Parts: sequence; structure tokens; C-alpha cells
Amino acid sequence: MRQISLENRKLQKQLFRALVVQTVVPTLLFVLPIAPFLIGPLLDTQMNFQTGWMYVILCLYPPIDTIAFMLIVSEYKRATWVTFKSILSKRNQVYNDSTISTAVATTK
Repeated sequence: MRQISLENRKLQKQLFRALVVQTVVPTLLFVLPIAPFLIGPLLDTQMNFQTGWMYVILCLYPPIDTIAFMLIVSEYKRATWVTFKSILSKRNQVYNDSTISTAVATTK
């Protein structure tokens, strides 16, 4: 372990955290909410629930998983913030330009 550089160790820790999150999130999103439906037939209980929300949870997993990974690994986190800052600054610039042009048009 001493032969590995400090940066490589930090990256390994970040990847381990990301792996833990990628293991815990599906458990929380899939197994726990659906557990009553899976255990119900074993206990011979009758259930009458709408199950459309389960499909919503299934569709939310890929973006949550990706966002979590991008926020845990520092290189991805840095790149994500740079991208969002550039998008937001462009958006604010367009908003400011349109506000200025509207103000100029109303004063004429």
C-alpha cells in the first residue's frame, strides 16, 4: 500500500465510496419499497395497491446512480461544476442581454 501514490490512494477511496453508494442506492430504491409485495404471497396476504410508482422508481435509478458517481469522484465533480457554471453564466448573460434590450426598447 505504501507503493501507491497519494493521488492514487485518494482515487481508490473515492471509487470505493462510489461502489458503496452504487450498492446501497438500489437497495433503498428497489428492495425496501417493493419488499411487502414480494413477501406478501409468502404470508398469504391479499394486497390491493397501485403499482405505477414502482416504475417511476425504476426510471429514477440511472440518473441518481450517475449523479451520485459524478459527485463522489473529485475529477468528475470538478468537471460537472465547470460545465454547470458555464451553462449558468451563458444563461444569465442571455437573460441580462434580453433585459437590457427590452429596457432600451421601452425607453425609445
